[in-house]
Amino acid sequence: MSRLPLYLAFIKIKLNGVVEYRGAFLLTSFSKASVWVTEFLLIYILISKFKQIAGWGTYEVMFLYALSLASYSFAGFFLFHPCMKLASRIQSGEFDEILTKPINPFLYLVCKEFSTGYFNNVIVAIGVIIICFNKLQITLSAMNLLFLVIVLIGATLIQGAAFLFTSVPAFWITNNNALIDLFMFDLKRFIQYPISAYSKFLQVLLTLLFPYAFINFYPAQYFLKKNDFLMFHPLVQFLTPIIGIVLFTLALLFFFKGIKHYNSTGS
Repeated sequence: MSRLPLYLAFIKIKLNGVVEYRGAFLLTSFSKASVWVTEFLLIYILISKFKQIAGWGTYEVMFLYALSLASYSFAGFFLFHPCMKLASRIQSGEFDEILTKPINPFLYLVCKEFSTGYFNNVIVAIGVIIICFNKLQITLSAMNLLFLVIVLIGATLIQGAAFLFTSVPAFWITNNNALIDLFMFDLKRFIQYPISAYSKFLQVLLTLLFPYAFINFYPAQYFLKKNDFLMFHPLVQFLTPIIGIVLFTLALLFFFKGIKHYNSTGS
């Protein structure tokens, strides 16, 4: 705990950079936000054209995508750069320097590499969630708001675990880009739409083996009053925070196991 101010100082440095170059930050944020707004407009046009997908209407599907984007962005604040750069740090020997510091290597990385580039994502995602609640006439009561926060925390932990599980193999293999692309991006594209639209094999895959459906599909059942629990018990709609805690804990243990097996490149 005595080193907490040090970790927070790294984040403060990143935020000071935003203040120093506000024009560049705002321009970059606007361009990125425009991309995500376009993504949601495409979903709106697509679902409006076909009326629904597996019984899910336009704003229900947009709500799914918004939950996924928000949780991915919250995880990205801290983990995108540390995980995406891990392989290159190991290959170049830069990771040696991190291990020589008398601080927790994980906390050091996530705070030093804190990314300010996800603020626009979060703003767009939260804005879409509010629009969806309004269009679907969902009352944002104190209970709903609390559960939404809990779901986002749990979903963020699942997204964070995905970052770690796909990047840590870099301690053993030379190049893990294909692994990251497959499990971090390609497989997660399936949850942009209700998984009830897919085969039972994919439904089980996205629930039990790669539990990405807990990021948005199952908790959405609570807010949308739907019953797409497939072959699973209705309690799955409340399991997102538990799944998130378990997966992120395992991912952290995997990270430190990778460090124990780390052999310096000698660069």
